[in-house]
Amino acid sequence: MSEERRHVCLGFTDERYPEGTHICYLYNDDEERRRILPLFARHALLEGERFDYAADVPDADDFPRIIAQLDLDGAGRGLDRDIHMATAREAYFPEGSFEPDAMLARLRAKYAQCIAAGQRGARFAGEMSWALRNVPGSNRIIECESRINDLVKEAPMTLMCQYDLRQFDGAMMFDVMSVHPVMIVGGHILRNPFYRHVSGGHGHGHGA
Repeated sequence: MSEERRHVCLGFTDERYPEGTHICYLYNDDEERRRILPLFARHALLEGERFDYAADVPDADDFPRIIAQLDLDGAGRGLDRDIHMATAREAYFPEGSFEPDAMLARLRAKYAQCIAAGQRGARFAGEMSWALRNVPGSNRIIECESRINDLVKEAPMTLMCQYDLRQFDGAMMFDVMSVHPVMIVGGHILRNPFYRHVSGGHGHGHGA
């Protein structure tokens, strides 16, 4: 278990980060997000990783709009790899409620499938605005986010959890920052000074 982690290019910074980095992206600028996300996706594909994107939309009919809106169509241009799209429901609460154990199991299985298929790793970016709609179990998001930090030690997929600062309140953002070792703020990535690792995590309300 002491083997050296691959360091991967995230696309929007010159510094390479170890695979399994758990990032919170706090944004309030749509143009900035349109710049960062295609780079994150493209460099996943360039690194030989699978890239999954969870969009907070009702169904797959909305995927073309999201792909165009975030310029994700350009991310795979010239490459023989695809971006895999899912709705927030499919990614986070396919049974109708959000269960951290089930979410972690899905992530673990996804990573194992990627490695079994000969891919070098897995990268995931998801929109978190679904948590503001009173989905059953959404008050356990912080618990799950905390436990992801243990999961990536054994299944080192690189994750970017996106939180729109125009929608989430300050209390929720403080909780979010406390469970992500790395964050993006104002388009800049940094090691998060607010991070405090608590193995196993605890449930928190999201203040919505």
